[in-house]
Amino acid sequence: LMGLLNVIRMTDQDLNTLALGTDLTTLGLNLNSSDCLYATFASPWADSPAQRDPEFTLPQCYYMQPPTLKTGHFSKFQLETLFYIFYNMPRDTLQAYAATELYNRDWRYHKDLKLWFTRATRQGTQDTQKGQYIYFDINEWKKKMFHGAGSGSVGGAADGAGAEADGHAE
Repeated sequence: LMGLLNVIRMTDQDLNTLALGTDLTTLGLNLNSSDCLYATFASPWADSPAQRDPEFTLPQCYYMQPPTLKTGHFSKFQLETLFYIFYNMPRDTLQAYAATELYNRDWRYHKDLKLWFTRATRQGTQDTQKGQYIYFDINEWKKKMFHGAGSGSVGGAADGAGAEADGHAE
């Protein structure tokens, strides 16, 4: 009871504030307002209420909506961009659009290997070399020659329809 005597007498202001608290209206809060109190309360040490509007303005370009991506845009993308979209946007419609464009460019997806393959062609000609395939290596992010399943890191057939490739990946 002796400890309460100093609080009752109100001789020490710090002890009173600690024991009884502070009148929130002295901090600039309107307790009768229907608005949220946190919007105007900056800090117990602030001299004025917080401003509702920020002290900066955003450039108009931040308020603009980006143009919608059309499927016709995918035909203009580089091959690496299409692979990026395919591998980094799973279960997205953009992944399906990228897969469609890769298919249109004669790339085929191998479900077991989870890699994209295309037939190897000689430079400058349209002749395809029998049984040789190129795959896109997602670890090194480049096209590589595929020599088939075996001791390499890539196994299985090169084409979903069955390929004549044997050996290992480079």
